[in-house]
Amino acid sequence: MKKIAVLLVVIFTLTSCSEDLVFNDPAFIGYNDGELWEAASFRANVDGSGHLTITGIRNSETINLKTTNTVEDIYVLGNTTSSATYEDEFGTVYTTNNTPNPNTQVYPAEGEIIISEYNLIEKTVSGTFFFYAYDSSGQNSENFNRGYFYHVPILSIGVSGNVDVTAACQNATAVVVTTQTNYNNVDPMAPEYTQICNFYKTALQGKKQQCGDPDGAIQDIIDALGDCTN
Repeated sequence: MKKIAVLLVVIFTLTSCSEDLVFNDPAFIGYNDGELWEAASFRANVDGSGHLTITGIRNSETINLKTTNTVEDIYVLGNTTSSATYEDEFGTVYTTNNTPNPNTQVYPAEGEIIISEYNLIEKTVSGTFFFYAYDSSGQNSENFNRGYFYHVPILSIGVSGNVDVTAACQNATAVVVTTQTNYNNVDPMAPEYTQICNFYKTALQGKKQQCGDPDGAIQDIIDALGDCTN
């Protein structure tokens, strides 16, 4: 199954982008608003909580793809504990964890990171990605699609410890705070209510996973949100 997944990455590379791309090994490539974006350097790291970060750098631009695990799987983005971040040449940061301004934007912050191969023997990671991210104002966005990373070297793998676990819980809690603020400020009858509610619900599920829920308080909130319909 793992070899099939890697083969799909290769096929994706050679077919969907054949008009512009030359297949490289290793590589970190994508399209930024329709234009080819190829990293000059790239690396991956795993922290003590098992969170994976894949980084691609081109001049003063940086993409960070973060997943909550190293398991070969699909990681959905959009105000979740997994995220994609792009910093442009002017230092502006766009992330899938920023909420778009509903008055001016029609597209949600979203995306996927697919890990197709996590190779502990060779210490490399391969997969694909796409994402739609916003700056802190929620007014401006950056879009990346047809992205792939292939045999990106894993430079370090952290060892689990209480400090890292605490940090993971703190990060998940920070996402909850942001999404809760957005949820509290949205009109339940507004068209964007369902999306914002689902962001909050996903953040709560991430906090439950990272911090635990010994008294069931987090699950009670999740249950109270229901299916997030108006």
